[in-house]
Amino acid sequence: MLNRRELLLASAAAGIAMQNQAAFAKAAQPSTKVNFEVPPHACDCHTHIHLPEKYPFFDGRVYTPEPASPEEMAALHKALGIERVVIVTPSVYGTDNSSTLFGMKACGRTVFAAVASISPPAASAIRMSAARASPPPSSA
Repeated sequence: MLNRRELLLASAAAGIAMQNQAAFAKAAQPSTKVNFEVPPHACDCHTHIHLPEKYPFFDGRVYTPEPASPEEMAALHKALGIERVVIVTPSVYGTDNSSTLFGMKACGRTVFAAVASISPPAASAIRMSAARASPPPSSA
């Protein structure tokens, strides 16, 4: 049985060995059919597209997800009986929404909506613009 010191040394060695290596795998696909009736027009309301070779992740990310292509997402949704999708820009891209836009184009009509990530200055500008466009409160 490993003692604490051996475990720590082995963990440190593994971390050093893997430091500059990228380990990518295909997204998991269901191996069994859904054994219940999926409601008509079912929607996956939060999914991501990760394409690090085409759209590199930003350096400030706190994790590195496995790749997830629109084709893999479509295969998963077909197996689950899901007709519609909401693609969300993952935090690993920061405010770069390119992978989400690519996913929307690739998925075509099955994409119901998308959630983009914007910078704080852009969000502030949008709030200010919306405030100027709002009608004044009625006095009635």
